[in-house]
Amino acid sequence: MILLAFAILALLVGFVLLRRSQQRRRRLGLPNGDVFYQDHSGQPMAAVTLRSSAYGIHGKPDCLIRNAEGIIPVEFKKSAKPPAQGGVYPNHLIQVLAYIVLVRENYRERVPYGLVIYSGETARKVVPTDENLAWFATVVQEVRKSRFNNCADRSHNQKNRCRGCGVNASCDQSLWEIKERRPA
Repeated sequence: MILLAFAILALLVGFVLLRRSQQRRRRLGLPNGDVFYQDHSGQPMAAVTLRSSAYGIHGKPDCLIRNAEGIIPVEFKKSAKPPAQGGVYPNHLIQVLAYIVLVRENYRERVPYGLVIYSGETARKVVPTDENLAWFATVVQEVRKSRFNNCADRSHNQKNRCRGCGVNASCDQSLWEIKERRPA
């Protein structure tokens, strides 16, 4: 009898947790579907680096969800100040467009849109329109050209963005001061 009571209790707890998860997904604007890829430590799914030979780029989306529409890449951002009127910042737009391109090339499946979620807010869609994809291709080409010519100009005034930049050690416009390490 006690075993039956524990089994019923476990089912009730499982049902409550499932409902809460579904409500949170709905509140965030996450689509229904199977999460089959996550790039977060401690997750049971392995996240592999996706590569595009067409664009010469690579990356790891935070999450990929597969449903009847196709595969939806999801990018979680910690930013406490998302842009107004439901938009996304240009650097986040280019990042999600890159994930859309990477998913299309690696999985050969339809990618109807990508999502950016700012600090627990509702998801914001990034649609791969012809205009967005043309802009993406132009940006990739400009970045490649700037790297080749070693002449990229800083486009912001944020120290922490310079801190996380892959070329800050050789950048003459970096806002982040790199202190030399001296042997002890």
